[in-house]
Amino acid sequence: MTDQGFESFETTADVGITAWGETLEDLFANTARGMFALMVDPGTVRSTSLLPIEAQGSDLPSLLVAWLNELLYRCEAEEWAPSDVRVTAVGDGRASGELVGEPAETGRHQFKGVVKAATYHLLECHKDNDRWRARVVFDV
Repeated sequence: MTDQGFESFETTADVGITAWGETLEDLFANTARGMFALMVDPGTVRSTSLLPIEAQGSDLPSLLVAWLNELLYRCEAEEWAPSDVRVTAVGDGRASGELVGEPAETGRHQFKGVVKAATYHLLECHKDNDRWRARVVFDV
């Protein structure tokens, strides 16, 4: 495990990450950071602006997928280069926070690849002893 709060793993034709955190907010943030690491070199993105983000789900795993897919949607719709995420609340079927970054500039930002969606394939989200853990596979 790394100190980043996430690590990637490979699946057939897709990419997955395992993430962890002391709180659900940490877990949701680290899972998003792992997804962003698949998309863009964070060293090329400035943290100049914020976009509010909210998602809903019927249970914790579906909420995590909804959260990640909302982040992807906002990056696409707003032509946004993400640098980080702030998760302010996770509970009662809702997650909220802010997407940190700036409008995308093709010449300046180094994009790595396209993440199409977070999927339910091999999805896990649970508390493991003293911290939260999740595994998510992304359609790339």
